[in-house]
Formats: sequence, C-alpha cells, structure tokens
Amino acid sequence: MRDLNNKFLEKIDSLYQQDKNNKLLESAIKNAGINKICLNNEIVNKTRNIFNIELPKSKIYNQEESERCWIHAGINLIKNNVAENLNIEESDYALSVNFLAFLDKLEKSNTIYNRIIENDNFNFEEEIKKDYLKLGIYEGGYFEYFRSLVNKYGLVPETIMPDVMCSKKSKELTKIISDKVKKDIFKLINLKKEKCNNLDDIKEEMLKENYNLLAKCLGELPFIFDYEYKNKNGEYIKIVNITPKEFAKKYLTINLNNFIGVANVPMYNKEYNKLYRKNYAENIYKNSYVEFINMPIEVLKDLTIKHLKEGIPVYFGCDMKKMRENDLGIMDSELYNYKDIFNVELLSKEEALSMYDIDFQHVMLFTGVHIENGKSIRWKVEDSYGDKVHKNGYYIMNDDFFEDFVLEVIIDKKYLNKEQLEILNQKPILFDVNEPF
Repeated sequence: MRDLNNKFLEKIDSLYQQDKNNKLLESAIKNAGINKICLNNEIVNKTRNIFNIELPKSKIYNQEESERCWIHAGINLIKNNVAENLNIEESDYALSVNFLAFLDKLEKSNTIYNRIIENDNFNFEEEIKKDYLKLGIYEGGYFEYFRSLVNKYGLVPETIMPDVMCSKKSKELTKIISDKVKKDIFKLINLKKEKCNNLDDIKEEMLKENYNLLAKCLGELPFIFDYEYKNKNGEYIKIVNITPKEFAKKYLTINLNNFIGVANVPMYNKEYNKLYRKNYAENIYKNSYVEFINMPIEVLKDLTIKHLKEGIPVYFGCDMKKMRENDLGIMDSELYNYKDIFNVELLSKEEALSMYDIDFQHVMLFTGVHIENGKSIRWKVEDSYGDKVHKNGYYIMNDDFFEDFVLEVIIDKKYLNKEQLEILNQKPILFDVNEPF
C-alpha cells in the first residue's frame, strides 16, 4: 500500500480502541500535555543536587529576552578572575554584557560589508546560498566571538555600561539593524556593478549610521572611564581615566588565547581527530574563526573534569530543546518516557546531527561534577536566566545528557596531550555555516 485510505484508517483506529490504555492516556495527555504525562519520575527522584567537585557560587546573570548566552557564558568564565584581581567579593561582581553586545553587532555589519567589497567576482545568486547574507545581524555567537571582542576592545564593569531595555529585550533592535544592513548590502552590490571606486568611504558612512542606531538603543560606548568601588576590606577604591582595553589587560589574568574548542560532532561528514572550521562564521572580520578539534565524548568529559578539579569553570555549547525540565532544573536523556507511551525512541547523537535535528543551540558553564568510582554521574550547570529559575539558576545535568547533547567544551590547551595538540597544526576542514554546530 502506497496511499492512505479510509479502509486502512478505520482498521488502525479499531485496533487503537481495543487497547483500553490508549483511551486512558489519550484523556490524560489531552488535559495535561505530553511532557507532564511522560515525565519519568524515577529519573526525577534519583537526581541529586550534590556534587563532590563544585566551584563557589557567584553572581547569576539574566539574559532575559535576548540571545546573548555566548557573551554571558564568556563573562561567567572570567568574572571571578577579574573580581579576585580587583579584590571585590565575587558574588556581587558583574561585567558589562551590553558593552560587548554593542560591539558585536557593529563588527558583524563591518564583516558583511567587507565580504561584498573585497569579493571582485561577487555573484548574488551564489553568495546567497552561503547563508551569511540571509543571517544578517544575528545575535548568537561562539566563544571565539567573545574572545575576539575582549582582545580587541577590552572589558568594562557593568556599572559603566549597564543593560537597558533594548539589550534585555533585544529582538526589535536586532531586527531593525539587520534590516538596515541588508538594505546596505543591496546598495553595495549595485555600486559594485556601477564600478564605484569609493566603496570604503561609503562603508564608513554605513558604519557611522549603525553606530548611531546602536547608541540610541544601547547607550554610547565608554572609551575612557572612572571606576569607583569598595573592596573586600571595605576600602574605597577609585580607578581614573582607564580605557576598556587597559582595564582588561590589568584585571583579566586568564589568557583567553590559550583556550580552544574540543567538540563531539559524530555526524556523517565529520571524523574524529580532525580540525574543523565553520565557514562564514565570524564577527570580527578574519579574526574570529570558529574552530574545533573533533574528539570522542569521553575526551570532552575528561578535559572538563581536569578543569573543574583545578577550580576553573568550563564554557560549553549544547542542544537543550529536548529532555530538559526547566522548573525542576533537570537535564536527562530519559527524562521523558516517550518510548513506552508513544513507541518513539530518541535519535542517537550521530543520527540527530546528520538529520539536523540538534544543533549548537545554547551556551552555559560547567561549575561542578559528581564522580563515583572514577565515573562522572552528573554535572552542575550555571545558566544565564537569573537565580529564580532551575535550582537557583543552575541545572543538574545527568551524564547521559552530556553524551547525547553536549557538542563542545572550551578547554585550556595546557590540558591537552601531545597528540591532541598536534591536531591544531592541521589545515582546517571547512564546513557549511548552516550545519548543526
């Protein structure tokens, strides 16, 4: 049979009605919803909020209605280091996310303009297939974006450039500037056709307009500032006439350039022990390439544990659209019992990646792990949606979720062995920007 017909539908409906459990589940699911009925209470009851390796708690950020998780995770990675060097209580200290988000949008626009101007054989029909033109000024990003911004522009305390309405609820701003830049794209394309010889001057004017737009919504950038605070001893401190780059150089002593991406992407077109680079993924032009070495999942776990044992949190990216209960703060691959109720099995990680079913959707921080008999059991995860959600701002991730949904961890190169370090010397294999990473 190739086509559905009423005779077949009546037959399978008759079989459905013969099983009384079907009608009971139908009634329950229609009233309560799928996930409430499928919730596996056995997993909930055995998930413990206890870790035998755990970093001290610190200030929990709230990204609210924005997609800046990659900046929040980067700030979370370094904030305690900066606070320690300032001699400020870590639990009270915050760095400005708004400062970096402003610069990210401006740099992304510059990158798109440069790609058009520097491409002497620009063909719209071919370039639109590469997705970067369609993406426009998106708000998402990667560790490499965060690092490139800090390296180029530095950091400022949150009090110097705090969040505002348009940074916390950023969809309107992102849409407006993306539309503006897409309009600029067509202007540049047409000017290239007309053999215009002052495209760089025109680009500068476009960037000036972009700065004005962003400044009206997010506030002006602080190029030099004074910073007043009280240290742990209650002493008043005032830092005067310091630039953001000077502030980062003096008070950030973690070398972000030593960190690299170690990923587990077992899809059909990726091999282990290879270096990969995501094509057309960058915010700062030719200075923020997204790269990773592809390794088995046990390598990612081992490297993460080494970090945590030395008191260093781990920045990571994962897919969390599935098998997560937000209010309980639990992430587990068996959290919902779809198998027994619907006869639906979870895709393997390889299947899910190859079908574009999971991707690099959210970025957070590992801040703890529980190990028994040399094996990781569960992980403590710091999110960026405030301390009133999950478990006071944290998730408990059971080990199977790490295996199935964690795609990348950002690791200090000092923890890699000789063979792993040698992979970094390979010529990167490029892959499409729309692939699930």
